[in-house]
Amino acid sequence: MPETSKFNWPAPTGPNWRRSAPERLLDNPYFAVDRYAAVAPTGLEATYWVQNFKNLAVGVIPLHPDGTITLVGQWRFPADRYSWELPEGGVPAGEAALDGAKRELKEETGLLAEQWRHILSMQLSNASSDELGHVFLATGLSAAETDPDPTEFLTPVRAPFGAALAAVLSGEILDAMTVAGVLRLHHMAVTGALAPELASAVLATVVG
Repeated sequence: MPETSKFNWPAPTGPNWRRSAPERLLDNPYFAVDRYAAVAPTGLEATYWVQNFKNLAVGVIPLHPDGTITLVGQWRFPADRYSWELPEGGVPAGEAALDGAKRELKEETGLLAEQWRHILSMQLSNASSDELGHVFLATGLSAAETDPDPTEFLTPVRAPFGAALAAVLSGEILDAMTVAGVLRLHHMAVTGALAPELASAVLATVVG
């Protein structure tokens, strides 16, 4: 295995892809698909298809003082599978990520939050799309009215953080932003990045 020091990790290493101007193949309100004539870093000619998303993805961890978090359950069409997830949604161009996160939290769970903290950014499928996601931690929660999208049938649940973590680790929860967000919150709790009382509440729900 090559020594890391030889590559100045984590700086980029090796040649980039070369690409033609994109050819637009599909355009709808949610994403577009472009095709490129490309040359790989190895010099091999290739055709590449990229899915370009119109919205920024946001997810929210609503953390209650007792160490529970609010999740929502829904059927996901592409996977034909029921999914327990963080409150999530899309933020259109022109809306700030935090404003979109606040809107999604209220719409899907009927919760408002006094404190907001950006805790994670991630590329959701960077081999085939440019979709970018942000996860926020929401605390100081209070109740409001839900207002889901017309196609959404959502079931909110308040679950012990440890139960959500166990579901992530067992593969029962597969949604990417939920997996990453739950693991990030656990990392924050054990490294002192959470307020001590919240960290204690979160870790008290974790078994083993």
